[in-house]
Amino acid sequence: VTTADEEKVQLLNRNTDLRRVNKELVKLNQEWDHVHRLMTIGMQQRLSVLQEEVSDSNKHAKTLSKKLDNEERKREYYEQSLIQEMKKNQQLQGYIRELENELHSMRERVRGPLEEPWRLGQSSEDSAIVYHHPRTDYEEETTRSANALGIGEKTREHSQSKRSKPEAAHPTASNKISPQEFKDLRDQVAALRCQTKLYEADYKTERKDRQRTQAENEKLKKKTEDLGLQMNLLQEQVKIYEDDFKRERSDKQILQRLLKSKAEIGRA
Repeated sequence: VTTADEEKVQLLNRNTDLRRVNKELVKLNQEWDHVHRLMTIGMQQRLSVLQEEVSDSNKHAKTLSKKLDNEERKREYYEQSLIQEMKKNQQLQGYIRELENELHSMRERVRGPLEEPWRLGQSSEDSAIVYHHPRTDYEEETTRSANALGIGEKTREHSQSKRSKPEAAHPTASNKISPQEFKDLRDQVAALRCQTKLYEADYKTERKDRQRTQAENEKLKKKTEDLGLQMNLLQEQVKIYEDDFKRERSDKQILQRLLKSKAEIGRA
């Protein structure tokens, strides 16, 4: 066996080894292609799912923002209504206090004649005596003189006003409030108080709903941020896998070219 034959045998063995390595590399390349396709499909599916979740979260966040604006407007409306009702309630309470004071004073004025009826009878008898007292010549002369001067009418009006003053001290149906009207006012105040309590309860409920909506909105914002971070990480991983795949593919192509060139040299 000559040296040339030994070199040919070595080259053949080397070529056989290189072909075996080439087959293994091709098989490994195919396996890597399959793994890369599966990983790419999985990443794309995961990315599409995350994009849909982000889109749904954004839509839900917009809906919650609109709901929050509506709740804010409702809160402002209920605050204004509550303030107005409280002002009305205060005014009515003041009016009720005035009516109660007036009613108390009226009762005090009426209680005196009722407790001492003999004074009322005596005063009426005195007035009757004074009224039926015979007029003297001096009084008649004075009356004629006053009538001549135009003073009699004023004197009579003044005396009538004096006589009407005790009558005005007593309550009348024309300028005093009746017990039924007083009861109606108290019922109206009670109804306004109930309405004020309802407004307060509605305001508290609206406030709780608004706080809950804000909390849900904050959770959705945080979830959107987390999904965005996951999407960025997945995109970076996909890019890293693609770069690794391209680099390995380039190395395999270079190795295959080297193997082909060596095989051609061995054949020559």
